[in-house]
This record gives sequence, structure tokens and C-alpha cells, in this order.
Amino acid sequence: MGLSFSTQLDSRMRDYLKGRADVLLNDIRPHCKGQYTAAFLNKVWNEVEPRPSQAPQLLKNKELRDTEQVIAKGYLMQHVENRKRWKESYFVMKASYHLEYFESKEAEQRAVKAESSVLLSGYVLLNSVMDYRDRLHQSWPHFNGIADTYWEEQCANCPTGHPLFLWHPYRPHLLLCCQNADDHHIWSTLLKDGIRHFNTAIFRKDSFEVRVFLEAVRVYRQQKGQYGICDLYLGSEIEILSNLVMEDLCPVLESQLVPHVRGPDSKRKHTWLKMIGEMYTLVETQIAEGFQTLLRENEEQESKLEKTIRPDFTQILASKKQLLSKVKASLGDRVRLCCEEQVRPYLHSAGNGVTVPINAGLMETRRLFSEEVSRVMSVVQSGGHGSSSLAEVCSQLQALPYQSVQMHPCYKKLENLQQSLGELGARFSFTGVRFLTQRAQTIIQQLLQDAVYTFQYLLISAQPATGLSAEISQLLHNTQLRVLKKFDSDSSAAVKQFVRDSLLELFLPHVLKIMEPACKPELPVYEACLSAGGGDDDDDDDGVIRVESVYNELVLHIVSEEINRAMKEASTRTSYSLYNENMGGLWNNESELDGAESPRTFLASGTPPTSPAELPELASATGPLAGYQEQAEASDNSKASKVDTGSQWRGSQEDRGTATQGGGQNGPAEVNYGQSDNGVTAQGDEPVLSM
Repeated sequence: MGLSFSTQLDSRMRDYLKGRADVLLNDIRPHCKGQYTAAFLNKVWNEVEPRPSQAPQLLKNKELRDTEQVIAKGYLMQHVENRKRWKESYFVMKASYHLEYFESKEAEQRAVKAESSVLLSGYVLLNSVMDYRDRLHQSWPHFNGIADTYWEEQCANCPTGHPLFLWHPYRPHLLLCCQNADDHHIWSTLLKDGIRHFNTAIFRKDSFEVRVFLEAVRVYRQQKGQYGICDLYLGSEIEILSNLVMEDLCPVLESQLVPHVRGPDSKRKHTWLKMIGEMYTLVETQIAEGFQTLLRENEEQESKLEKTIRPDFTQILASKKQLLSKVKASLGDRVRLCCEEQVRPYLHSAGNGVTVPINAGLMETRRLFSEEVSRVMSVVQSGGHGSSSLAEVCSQLQALPYQSVQMHPCYKKLENLQQSLGELGARFSFTGVRFLTQRAQTIIQQLLQDAVYTFQYLLISAQPATGLSAEISQLLHNTQLRVLKKFDSDSSAAVKQFVRDSLLELFLPHVLKIMEPACKPELPVYEACLSAGGGDDDDDDDGVIRVESVYNELVLHIVSEEINRAMKEASTRTSYSLYNENMGGLWNNESELDGAESPRTFLASGTPPTSPAELPELASATGPLAGYQEQAEASDNSKASKVDTGSQWRGSQEDRGTATQGGGQNGPAEVNYGQSDNGVTAQGDEPVLSM
């Protein structure tokens, strides 16, 4: 019997999908347990022998915004497949970046329940029928050529010629059409921001547990021969696990179900996409239930590790160092030789390819901030504003990092990463360009958030007593210069860290993959060295120290040495593209280069470092990893460090206004601008590197 358009998942298929989800949870459970133990050991190690850290120059913006605030709304044409036509719907996007649509504007105003909502994580925004068709061909090649003419006619019959297609490998697709070019530009930038916001949410969390989870996912995929980051890492924990299920499941579904999809060719492709969407929803539901069990198990394990590791930490650490020494003596030279042959020749071009786009994005962000501050200064000068209204005028800056249209040129610079890496991505089978791009975009957004907040704090805390317009203008100018200097300092640190992390994401999985056949078979001989490691109990057969984890740490350390060496060499090349008038001192300090890698690197491409000295400097949940202080700003930083979070300056929260763009049959599209959530969560023990 074939699978028709109206077929719902029967009980047999539902049970099968639930079983596959449960299998994934059971398979990843031991990895979560092992990585939790390894990460907890390194956490205690860092507490016992902490690494000195330096605070960033800019103050961290921790102000949150009401996520129910509407930031955009208006009419868009939506393609309805079952009706084979386009219809007008009223779309609303809130500050949480949740997208809803209603039958009409009046329905939304009457607080009628939305017809549907769209969770944007994992989606790709496409602007043409050709791009959309290519995505479908790449994702489901079995249907290539099936009613492509009909499919394209339906999609291309956009009433206005300004399409926006939201594609997802497993969720239902959303085919939209804007009223005019202005609406198209506004909605495309908003949707891109929403996609990035949800895709990177997990990496903005300040959570020890999140890093353990991501490292477990990395190890799980690595044991299946799948190395490095990819789009599967975008989204929440539940989405990532669901993606893993579908990654394993789709080849089976294609071979067993696709031949049985029946009906006219014009509907077979749509039937399959609808079935995949239903399957993914069911898998997500099952994963969500099982994931709660994993969280409870982690809590129980933490209490056990506290009793196991802390009392015997000295002995455990000595055992690990002894094991590391033996593994290094046996395998270290082979790993170094591999790095010399496979990594070193490409480090310069790869570093240059990563550096150029993020430098361009930061320079554009710096320009935007400077221009907006100059605009505020002109308003103060022309309007005769006194100190009483200064906070009101400057509060307009608060929304700047969340202005999708204004920030678009900054983000656009980062989209050149794909082209900058060139053939290196294909050579090293690197599929994480989208990941790196969105991570870099988040970095520059956070830097701008911090710059705006620092500007406001310094300005209000030092406003003159007289309140004269001329005096306030001078204060604005001086504060602008101070904040730009701090921005340059933090930007330099962020670029250096991003380049190092990106190179690790590119080269570390490649080295691990090459060395696995030669090194992995030798690891069992070192199991005898673990007898003194302690931590064995009835519930933890693997013990506290794991040979494979120590081996991965060794590879991470050796690859990091190669990267640091290349970065030092690059600092001596005056023609290196990294250098410009604002970032000339980047990579000059040798002591900074000896620092270890970021937490994010451990999650996607490697394991924790081999000593606390190599542990990364802990970062704010959404900010750049570290700022390197300048002597000239020492007094400012000292002053800023004393700020009480509860008493940080909060300017008046006025909306930037409503921009009316274009119009549909029932009225214009309205885009409301305001401040957005910066993604900061409660502080944990070890922050996660933001993307």
C-alpha cells in the first residue's frame, strides 16, 4: 500500500520513531556521563590552580527586555499548498523573535489566537525560487525532476516578485512574498536575526551542563566517524538531539518509504515533506521527555562526583599527569608530524581567510556606533538639551544593537567567510561555515551592546553640574573617544580568540580523523595506568580518568601549539591583512598566545585542556572571550569593576519609533524598533563561549 497525501503516521510508524529516539538517548547517555566526569575534574582543577584573568574594557550589558514587545508587524503573502494559491496573512514578530501570523490585522488586535507560529531555529532564508529548488534537490535527491515545472510555477507565481522562502531540512517550509522591495529588505533582515538568535541560543548560555552536553554530542558523532561542527549543532539541546535522530533515520526512510509515496507527481514531493515534518515533530516530543531524565541523572552524578573527586583530587591529578606523560611519549611525535604535514602549510591562508571578514564586520560596527553617537551629539547641540533630558536623548542608542536594518551591513561582512576560506573548507571537509558566521555576528552584536551600555554609564555618571549645552557636547565627545578606545581593545581580543577558535574548528577534527587508525588501537594498553586514578564505583565503570579523553587532550594541545606558532609568525608580517589602524597590536603579546583554547572548541572539536594553565579565560555568556587592558584605561576599568549590577544606569526605555514600509491591500507593514534580549542567563560556574 502506498503512502498518500493524507496519510497520517500510523501507530506502527509512531512506535518505530519513538524507539529510534529512545535508542539515541540510550547511546548518548554514557557519553554524557563520561564527559560530565571529565569536565568536573577539570573544573575542580581550575578551582585549585586558577588561571589569572583580565577583565574586558567595556562594561557588560545585562539589561533584559520584555520579550513580548512587538518589533515588526505587517501583511505578507503566504503560499498555501493545499489551496494552490497565495493568500494575505498578518505577520507579527516579537522581541523574542517568535513569528506568528493571523488571518487579518483585526484578528491580531482582538487578541485572537494566531493561526500558527514559526520557531525559526534551523531555518535557512532564501530569496529566489532557484535557490529554493536547489536546496530541495540537495536535501532530497530522490525527488529531483519530479514535477519541478509544476513546483516552480506554484512558487514563482509570487504576486509581487519579492519572495522569501524559509527552508528547514525537517520542519514545514514557509513560502512568503513581500509587498515591495522595502518590506522585503526589512523582513529578510529581521528573519535572519531571528534565525541566528535561536541557532546560537545554546552557546550563549552560561552553563557548565551545556558544555558537557555538547561535548557528549561531539564524542558521539566522532565515534560514528563524523568529525567537526555542522548545522546539527544549531538550536536547543532537544533540537540537536532530534537532528541526530533524523541524521541516522533519513537514509532508512529514503530507501524504504520514498518508493511507496504515491499520487500525482505534482504532489509526491509535497507529500514527502509533510511526512518528514510530522516525523520530526514526533521525534522532538519523545526526545523532550527523555532529555528531562538525562538532566536528572546529571544532577545525581554531580553530587556523587563531589564526594569522589574532591577528597582524592591530589591522587587523581597525579594519576592523570602520569598517564598523559606516557601517552605523550608514545604518540606525541606522530601527532606533531601529522600537524606539520597536514596543518602547518595551510594555517596562514586559513587565518587570513577568517580574519578579514570579522575585521571588516567590526570596522563597520565601529563606524555605525560612532555615527550614532555623533547624531546624538548633533541633537543635543541643535536642541539645547540640558542634563535633565540627556538620558532621554541617549536612550535612543539602547536599541541600536537590535536594529536589524542598521546592523545588516555589519553582519553582511561576515557572510564572506564562505568565500574567504575558499578551497580550504572542501579540503578539510569543513561544514561549519554557517556556524562560524553566526557566531561572529553574535560577537560583534555583543560588543556593540557593551559599547552602548558603557557609553551611557560613563556619560550619566560624569554629567556636568551646570547642564550647559556646550559643556554636555564636550562631555559627549570625550566619552565617545574613551568608549571607542575600549571598543578597539575588546575587539582586538575578540578577533584573536575568534581566529584561534575557528582554526581549531577547521584543523582539529581533521587531525583526529587522520590519527585515529594509527593511535586509537594503542590506547587500551594504557588502561593499566588508571588503577591509581580513583573514582571507580559500582555506578561508574569508566572511572574518573579516561584514556581516550587524555589522548584527545593531547591532540588538542599539539594542534593549539601549531596555531599559536602561526599566530606569532603572522604578527611579524606588517602586510598581514589582520592589521589596520585600530587593531595593529593584535597577536603581538607572546604571553597571550600561550593561553589555551575556548570552551566552545572543547565542545565541537576537542576535549578539555591538559592543565589549568591551558584553560580558557572565562567569558561573559554573550560577549567576547577576553579584553586585554591598556595602561591608559586602567583607572576606567577599576572604576567600572565597582559597579553594582542592581544599580547600573537604566535610561528611559522609549521606543525608537515605528517605521512604515510599503503597504498591502489592507494597510502598510509596520516595523517597530526597540531594545532586545541580549541572551544573558544566570551566572554559572564556567561560562560558555558565545557564537
